[in-house]
Amino acid sequence: MADIEQIKAVKRAHERAWMALEGVEAVGIGITSGGHTGIIISVSANPTRFRRQIPERIDDVPVEIRVSGPIIAH
Repeated sequence: MADIEQIKAVKRAHERAWMALEGVEAVGIGITSGGHTGIIISVSANPTRFRRQIPERIDDVPVEIRVSGPIIAH
């Protein structure tokens, strides 16, 4: 399993491209549904449509896509 520095490096390397995808609301680091530390990608809807562009793992780092709905800063 990847350590936190590796997870941060993977996030930095891919965050800009993921955030450019329409419907991606946020990219962060957190605990996945499998109980591991990984990258959490929050999307507004339909998470399965992102799997073609976002793999389940990158360099042994789990990547989970979750529906958050739209995120609006105030």
